[in-house]
Amino acid sequence: MKDEGDVTNSEGRGFWTWYTIARRNEEHFAETGKYIIEGFEKDQEKRRERASYNLTVGAEIYISPASEEDPKSRERLRPRESRAIPSGQFAFLQTAEWVSIPQDAIAFIALRSKATKFRGLVNVSGFYVEPGYSGYLIFAVFNAGPGTIHVARGDEWFEIFFADLDGQSQSKREKQGFTGISTDLITPLAHQFHSLPGLDKKIDETKSALDERLQKVERDHSILRWSMALIIGAFIALGVKTCTDSGHARTVPQAEALQ
Repeated sequence: MKDEGDVTNSEGRGFWTWYTIARRNEEHFAETGKYIIEGFEKDQEKRRERASYNLTVGAEIYISPASEEDPKSRERLRPRESRAIPSGQFAFLQTAEWVSIPQDAIAFIALRSKATKFRGLVNVSGFYVEPGYSGYLIFAVFNAGPGTIHVARGDEWFEIFFADLDGQSQSKREKQGFTGISTDLITPLAHQFHSLPGLDKKIDETKSALDERLQKVERDHSILRWSMALIIGAFIALGVKTCTDSGHARTVPQAEALQ
């Protein structure tokens, strides 16, 4: 009976099993001096899947700002250090592993369901890696769930699959692979995204500001009302005094005339 690792496609075509990934990784290093997956841990069973390998979150991360008072830029995480992706916000996550795709193969990448998708995280970046690509993988993700999702360096959030082509790719890749999260990626996301929680916060802040202004208007109106009452009272008192003085002035001459 053959071991599962000895099972191969008779034509050498199709998706690679985990054993093929491990074998081709070593063969590619012997041929080119580069591993297909730099940092490949073949002895870590939790990184293995039947036809894929689990990649981890790397050191560099970017999360779009949840408010105007919360400017963000790229961050470098220490091992196991974590960050929060608020609901309704985007993030760029760099893999810890550097990949080099052979010219006769193509790779497919995805978020792991249990770790991310079931919590509302959606992959909005590409789903494949071209032949000849060499660099880190950058995942663009969106938190479509109702709550905050925490991510830590070293989390096994990604999967990579490989498949054979029917021959060597004839066109060489000229564009350089990612060496980190570039400013070209984060600039469009540098402004605030109005998520539902963010809008709720904005509404609450606006309501509080409006309540304060209404209270101020009511205070000012009360002061004005009392001021007007005092002014009217003063005018009435002045009028009464004037009438009294005038009446007294007329009464005195009449009394003198009678004498």
